[in-house]
Amino acid sequence: MKNSGVASRRKLFLKIGIFILLLTWLGFLLARKIDLTSADLGRHLQNGKWVVENHFNIFEKNSPLFQNYYSYTNPDFPVVNHHWGSGVFFYFIFKLFGFSGLSLLYILLSLVAFLLFFLIAVEESSFTLAVILSFFLAPLMAERVEIRPEVFSVLFSAIFFFALWQYTCHRLSARWLIALIPLQIIWVNFHVYFFLGIFLAGAYLLEALLRKLWGQVKILSILLLALVLGSLVNPFGLTGLIYPLQIFQNYGYTIVENKSVSFVENYGIQNPNFLVIKAVLVLLVFSWVIAIAARRKNLSVSLFLASLFFGIIAWLAIRNFTLLGFLALPILAVNFGELWRRDNSKMIEAKENLIACLYIVLVALALYDNYQYVSAHLKTRGIGLEPGVEKAAIFLRQENIAGPIFNNYDVGGYLIWNLCPKEKVFVDNRPEAYPVSFFDEVYKPMQDYENIWNEQKNKWNFNAVVFYYHDITPWSQSFAGHIQKNPEWAKVFQDDYIEIFLRRNEPNQRIIKKYETQSSNNSLLNISY
Repeated sequence: MKNSGVASRRKLFLKIGIFILLLTWLGFLLARKIDLTSADLGRHLQNGKWVVENHFNIFEKNSPLFQNYYSYTNPDFPVVNHHWGSGVFFYFIFKLFGFSGLSLLYILLSLVAFLLFFLIAVEESSFTLAVILSFFLAPLMAERVEIRPEVFSVLFSAIFFFALWQYTCHRLSARWLIALIPLQIIWVNFHVYFFLGIFLAGAYLLEALLRKLWGQVKILSILLLALVLGSLVNPFGLTGLIYPLQIFQNYGYTIVENKSVSFVENYGIQNPNFLVIKAVLVLLVFSWVIAIAARRKNLSVSLFLASLFFGIIAWLAIRNFTLLGFLALPILAVNFGELWRRDNSKMIEAKENLIACLYIVLVALALYDNYQYVSAHLKTRGIGLEPGVEKAAIFLRQENIAGPIFNNYDVGGYLIWNLCPKEKVFVDNRPEAYPVSFFDEVYKPMQDYENIWNEQKNKWNFNAVVFYYHDITPWSQSFAGHIQKNPEWAKVFQDDYIEIFLRRNEPNQRIIKKYETQSSNNSLLNISY
């Protein structure tokens, strides 16, 4: 008895050690320095700052919640700022702990979500399979490392999935489901993917209906209704509730993260997770073959719907890779776990061979995709801001450069954080916040054609150009060539991210002369500030 107790403790400590290593590895993959120049984070922080400084007056119409508040080109264009709450949360963390604190917050929230999914995976299969699956899926879980409101959707999806699974497996009392209602109210104000809570509750309700579990049907029906009503508790009411169905109705700009894997691959963009997503989808199909062979009529309808839904949205839009990475862990564990549940003596040898092959395939895939992921992103590992990313903003402030500023799409959030409300932006990275005609008839053509550029320059009286030159769009590349040769503009700043040009007019002569002198001395590039 004593020896058996010691062996059990050793096994427990070994599992704890392995789990800590797994958490550490996932945290390492999630730790990516912030490129603030092209991120949305600056705008989220400015949203939070506005709400706090205006004493949470979230129903003020002339505000970032209801209007394109940060733009001088379309200031009255209506918006639905569905993620305003996450901006407030980010802003408080920033005020307390800075950008490094925001990085650590993102990692922590992601690891909490992972823990909930991992617990289900262990319960429904084995610790070994759960660890191998987690290691294999880790690069997919870490696909979306930019600090965005969607991290809350990952966390809340994990909480909802965990609570609903445990309830339907009779491991959790129905009264615990009440906690999902206030979480849904938070979710609808934190990120547009709040509908996932409603979807998950609906999937479990459908399964209860099909199984004629009338007690669960009653509880889950009440929960589903409460979640829908709770989703109305937002500054926009019914408009906020149905906004996920409308967000793409006014979307005049192509965003890579919203495109399918096949589209992006054909466009020539490479990503090591493209192979992973294909492998995950194949494994999901294979896992359902295993589950059907083992259970036949007792399949989990809720898990099947989750597999189908998250598999489709991940294939159709890169931004959903992370959600599938997390959700695939419990789904694969439950389905492959059927191999451990059936003890038919005639099938023991075949089952053991299948398990061994599964382990070999998963380990091989995991080693390969983790290596590829780290190789692709090793240079940006860490927390806080990328080095030198604030140089351009410091330059603009120190030289007191005035607008109107023409900027390209990617750098909009950076300027919103660093210059607003003193200066507003020409455009920022929210297609839904600008008319489709603005992108099609103004923003894109003015970068391709010099005559249209001159029309817009005279209309808005541009004084400066702030340009994120890693923008790979054809119109951006065209504009980069035009502005360099245009004698009306002088380059006064360039670093690893941004170029700044000033119009050659009397107010700018002092600055232009100063930096043209430095340029002649080969000191223009990577000016230190």
